[in-house]
Amino acid sequence: MARTKIFKRSSDVNLNKTWKPILESHGADMEKTPWLAEYAHNHAIFDNSAPVFEQYTGPGQFLQTPPAVPGMGAAVPATDSPFAGGAKGSYTSSGTGSGDKFPSLLPVAIQVAAKTIGFDLVPVVPMDSPVGFLPYLDYLYTGGRTDNETEPFMVKIQGCLESDLAGGTLTPGSDITHSAASGTYELVGFSRVDGHLILKVLTSPTGTATVAADLTGNITQLGGAPLTAPHAVAAADVQLVSALENHISGFSGVSDGDYASTAFNGPYLPGTGNVPGSMQREDSESSRFRNMGLRMFTKFIEAESDQVAISATVEQIQDLNRVWNYDVVSMLENVAVNDLAQTINKRLVDNIFNLGTVHQSEVIAVEGADVTTLNLTAGGGFENVSTMQRRLVTKILELANLIYHRGRFGAGTFLVTNGRVASALADVAGYSIANVPTDMAGVAGNLYPAGKVYGVQVYVDPNLTFGDDRICIGRKGADEEPGVKFMPYIMAESLQTIAEGTFSPKIGMKSRYAITEAGWHPETQYCMMTVPTGDLGKLTGSATIK
Repeated sequence: MARTKIFKRSSDVNLNKTWKPILESHGADMEKTPWLAEYAHNHAIFDNSAPVFEQYTGPGQFLQTPPAVPGMGAAVPATDSPFAGGAKGSYTSSGTGSGDKFPSLLPVAIQVAAKTIGFDLVPVVPMDSPVGFLPYLDYLYTGGRTDNETEPFMVKIQGCLESDLAGGTLTPGSDITHSAASGTYELVGFSRVDGHLILKVLTSPTGTATVAADLTGNITQLGGAPLTAPHAVAAADVQLVSALENHISGFSGVSDGDYASTAFNGPYLPGTGNVPGSMQREDSESSRFRNMGLRMFTKFIEAESDQVAISATVEQIQDLNRVWNYDVVSMLENVAVNDLAQTINKRLVDNIFNLGTVHQSEVIAVEGADVTTLNLTAGGGFENVSTMQRRLVTKILELANLIYHRGRFGAGTFLVTNGRVASALADVAGYSIANVPTDMAGVAGNLYPAGKVYGVQVYVDPNLTFGDDRICIGRKGADEEPGVKFMPYIMAESLQTIAEGTFSPKIGMKSRYAITEAGWHPETQYCMMTVPTGDLGKLTGSATIK
């Protein structure tokens, strides 16, 4: 997998020395959120620069003040265009802002960070501007093009799975028969990540035709055996083969003389003795080097916004304070913070679940069987609730290792599930016949972090229905590794206005951030497993020993 380069402009050591005591005095847990030091540094820069705010218009607008009057005038944010009229800092209704500096409260940002459990699941990379980019590098088994200027050694046919070649001979080295191709091609194998067909280019197409154009049409036979149904290939389906996804045996060790006769093998280890050997000295002296190419991409990142406003009447503030001793303004702020934190939580979990579902489909396509579904009806005799729960634990360990197997960066570190499955995991903690290494307490009421199973941290998401049959297992990797990244630009800013006429305070909270998928094949860092709905009751309900 390619590593994702995240550019950082600050020294982590100096930032921690400056900001750690300040942040901890506000209740921040620097062990849990070490990225807050960099965010606070960026935040301080924002606070000491001229503010630029968006204009709020339309129904339900946030700032509802009448036109400015001589004097200081109303607090007015900058209009969309700095050329709308009036000098910078003027207090005319057509100017570019009243010149006020709206407060940006770091403690509010810390509150959002403390309430957002999603930060435990994904790396946090603070942004120092509202836009940026992530670069990606890819290494290819070719000079980088699918034409005759730089001849490709191999191509991948996107959308062509093993099941699409039914009837053909699926042995490395099998020639394909194509309805229109003038070049010749043979089977290498199938991609380790998505299971799509990889072909070796034996001879290039005649004339000036590109390989992509040459393969446009139908594959009709494989290894001399006709396919059950011809497989159609479009020019856009013909792609280059990434060496980071699939290592191809034979590419670097075959001589020019043996290139056509040596069958290359796909990314998996074949049978004993089937891995192509290396060249003798006399062969390597007269053979060309096989070319690999470098390709770079960039992904544009833009901070998006969540915002919410909440208000109270003067009477509410007065009476609740005097009668109940409530600090209404702080309560309003806490509600706004909670709304932003829950929004971020849901978005992070949704992104993780979506990638887990994508990877689940890829595993089924590549492995040829659904290894991600726990079917409790497939067990043998002597089953009871505890043995079924124990099978659930084993499946979790299996899929945590599957992430290591396919993602190549490490095993799964967390899982997200609902209260019903978490109850089964807690109940089986004391299973005495085969002890389960878990520290989950068998006590009802645990929300969010609920303990560990085989070192995998269990998180209970109360936003999942009690009958939800999905369990997502994932890995929180380093900043530069593939996966979902949370990139805060402004974690939370609090703005407060007083309505003219009623003098009722109104608090607005705005958060600006980006959630993005980084790296090649970020889905391999997550995997969804399912427990058939009918089996959920077997995990936590009553059962009769067979």
